[in-house]
Amino acid sequence: MKSLDPKTFLTDHWQKGPLFLPNAIDETCPALTGNELAWLAIQPDVESRLVFTDRSDGRTSYRLESGPFDEAYLSQLPEKDWTLLVQDVEKHLPDFRAWLGHAEFIPDWRIDDLMVSFAAPGGSVGPHLDNYDVFLCQGEGTREWLTGDIGTAVPDELSDELSLLRPFPVTTSYNASQGDVLYLPPGIPHWGIAQDFCVTYSIGMRAPTKAELMAGADRIFDSADNSPPPTNDLEVFYCDTDLEVDEAIRGCISGQTVRRVREQGLLDESLSSEEIALVFGSVVTDPKAWLLPDPANPKVLDETMQCNSDVPVHGMAQINWYHHSSLWIVFANGLALKTSSGNGRFMQDICGRRVAKSTAIRSLCAQQDGRKFFAWLLEQGVFDVGHNS
Repeated sequence: MKSLDPKTFLTDHWQKGPLFLPNAIDETCPALTGNELAWLAIQPDVESRLVFTDRSDGRTSYRLESGPFDEAYLSQLPEKDWTLLVQDVEKHLPDFRAWLGHAEFIPDWRIDDLMVSFAAPGGSVGPHLDNYDVFLCQGEGTREWLTGDIGTAVPDELSDELSLLRPFPVTTSYNASQGDVLYLPPGIPHWGIAQDFCVTYSIGMRAPTKAELMAGADRIFDSADNSPPPTNDLEVFYCDTDLEVDEAIRGCISGQTVRRVREQGLLDESLSSEEIALVFGSVVTDPKAWLLPDPANPKVLDETMQCNSDVPVHGMAQINWYHHSSLWIVFANGLALKTSSGNGRFMQDICGRRVAKSTAIRSLCAQQDGRKFFAWLLEQGVFDVGHNS
């Protein structure tokens, strides 16, 4: 992002306070029109929502409909007061991963998805807050953002479907036009209202909860029991207010991340650093069920190894790695594998490029251990072997 110093941002704003960045995004990233977003919203494997703003008797309320939608229905939407939202756009349209590059100073395991919204004038999803950091990047059109202070949010009991807030005391308002970015940390009440037909690209973060990590540990170590949870803090989220720029290595789950998990008491204190890394990486790479790539047919292994073309990582694949001393653990779509340094370096490379070079594949598979590792990656659906380039 233009005019943003990553080190200063992490020190002064990350997980601490909002930051508005005028003209921070250039026009080199791919864009979606309203019609193109509507095409995504009619697909059966795409998570989409419509939120209508209903105004009557001086009261404003919000109504949710979930996709997939009918094409004819979308074509007949009114001229105002609605918002269409589509999740995980970069997984369905891999070229849109370019938007995630604007947050390259954040570890990529921390980035959940690119949500794209198209709103008619007056369109909004209502006043709400998020449990995660988000970069709200304005595309075409203009949106007004209203923000409040942490602690001023009061839930609106009448909006269960959308988990909205009652209107909150506004501390700051921003008029975001094309290229502007609003960063919001968790817990900040906010309310976006379209001033005209507009598109917003939201780079949303993820942070596992204590409950998610404990469930992951139970699954991996087969230690689940029926005893009640020992504490009432299972919805505590991992946090990293001390995040440093040097942790943002593509695909890397850092030693600092493992340390924070231990210090924040998110997993059993008896677990070793290796075991914490194993659990953490498995949880943060576990995809939504409908976004799990299909495994490659084992018959393509020899064909792929002998191909002279590079092989792209599947757009839906979630891959990471952890390295400490001589230990390498690689993670692919919720599964973990301890492996050799050669295999670990290969994983490190494909996380950085999102593509496996043909020369690297042949070199890896020249060794029996590497061949087995590459077959494991194919089995997890890591590569889009149907679209070699």
